[in-house]
Amino acid sequence: MVGFIILAVLSFASAVGVVVARTPVHSALSLIGNVVTLAVFYLLLNAEFMAAAQVIVYAGAIMVLFLFVVTLLTAGKEERERPESLAGQRALSGVLAVAAGVLLAGIAVRDSAGPLVTRFSAGYGSLSAMGRVLWGPDFDYLAVVALMLLTAALAVLVLNRRAEDPRPAAAKEDAS
Repeated sequence: MVGFIILAVLSFASAVGVVVARTPVHSALSLIGNVVTLAVFYLLLNAEFMAAAQVIVYAGAIMVLFLFVVTLLTAGKEERERPESLAGQRALSGVLAVAAGVLLAGIAVRDSAGPLVTRFSAGYGSLSAMGRVLWGPDFDYLAVVALMLLTAALAVLVLNRRAEDPRPAAAKEDAS
């Protein structure tokens, strides 16, 4: 029970770090911390495959893709102080975050009287059970998500492509 509470606090702290981080890289690192704590939660539920997939897919692939996109978007842009354009929205998001935290705490207190762990069916979290889910009737949804991620990565590459000068190389040298 104490380990679960410590893990929950770490998960919550890393989630807050995602939101309050000043740079996208620090936010991504906090998100990796949150993904790792979620993987440990899966291990506590005896879903070893889900824990491994969580770390490999999200902490490995998705975060690398995210950092790649951030690097492409910020390449060649200098850091400068800009005026705060989200002042009212920042305060509203803080109020909503506190309200959501109070709501979740209320739900946790209400449900603390019941059993701590729900009983799962035999084979829950096993490779064969995950295979039935992934390659079963919901495979179309998985394919659509993969297509959306590919489209987003290609869009970033196209949007950040530098416009090439149509003049020949000799004309470029003469202009300089």
